[in-house]
Amino acid sequence: MAAEKDNAGIIIHPPFVYFIGIVIGVALDYIYPLTFGYADIVKPASIMALVLGVLVFIMGVSVFKKNKQSPSVHASQPKILRTGVFAYSRNPIYVAASSWMVAGALYFDKVWILAMLVPVLVFITTKVIKKEEAYLEQKFGDDY
Repeated sequence: MAAEKDNAGIIIHPPFVYFIGIVIGVALDYIYPLTFGYADIVKPASIMALVLGVLVFIMGVSVFKKNKQSPSVHASQPKILRTGVFAYSRNPIYVAASSWMVAGALYFDKVWILAMLVPVLVFITTKVIKKEEAYLEQKFGDDY
C-alpha cells in the first residue's frame, strides 16, 4: 500500500487557473468587446494594482523562504505561517495573483478579464483553498 502524500491533494496549479481565466476573458473580449471607458483613471489604477500585487507576492514568498518552506500547493507544510503578510491573510499569493489579474484587465481595458476573476476566485476558493484548509486542519488540529 502506498504511503499517503503529505499535502493538500490539489490537482491543478493555481496560476494555471488564473491563466485560463485571462484566456477566456480575452476570447470573450474578441467576441463581444467591452471597455471601462475611463482611461485617465483606469491606467493609474492598473499600475497601483500591479504594484500592490508585486509587493504582496514578494512579502508572501519571503515568509516561505525565511521559514524554508515551499509555496507550492503540492508541497508538505511543516508548520503554519503566521508572520509577515500571513498575519493578515492565509492566502497572500492568491491575493497577489488576483491583483495582477485586475491590473491587466484595467491596463488593457478588458472588462471580460475582470469579469472572469469572479469564476476564478470561486474555483480557487472551492477547489484549492478549501482543500488547503482541510489539510492544515487535519495536520495541525486546533493549532490551525
